[in-house]
Amino acid sequence: MKKPIVLLALFAITCFGCGKVDQGKAKSLVEDLMKTIDKGDYAATSKFYTDEFNNSESIDARTQKYKDLKEAFGDMQSSECIRTKDSIDADDRPIVQFIYKVKYAKLSALEAFTVVSQNGDYKIEQQDIRQLKP
Repeated sequence: MKKPIVLLALFAITCFGCGKVDQGKAKSLVEDLMKTIDKGDYAATSKFYTDEFNNSESIDARTQKYKDLKEAFGDMQSSECIRTKDSIDADDRPIVQFIYKVKYAKLSALEAFTVVSQNGDYKIEQQDIRQLKP
């Protein structure tokens, strides 16, 4: 009788107790990605994203997008995390969502990131950059 209870408890802990994404680690991941992009090391960005995100476009296409953004926005001057929210994604996986206000040399932006746990690592599942109106 003890064995089924122990197995059920382990299953519940695995499903519910370990799934939460650590906000501190997720925030570090996002900020490391932002620094990597700002340095122009676009080839290194793939390690920050989920497999699905990486498969959605080639590194060449992503590199061109980053170059276009860098040309339009300029170098990053400062960033401030203005919102953090625990949630779940469309696949019912725990996620953390961040919104950053980022000041660049030419323009400012709101940047949104969604971080999920994938294969034991934290990865960025979604990213959105919108110009702030002056």
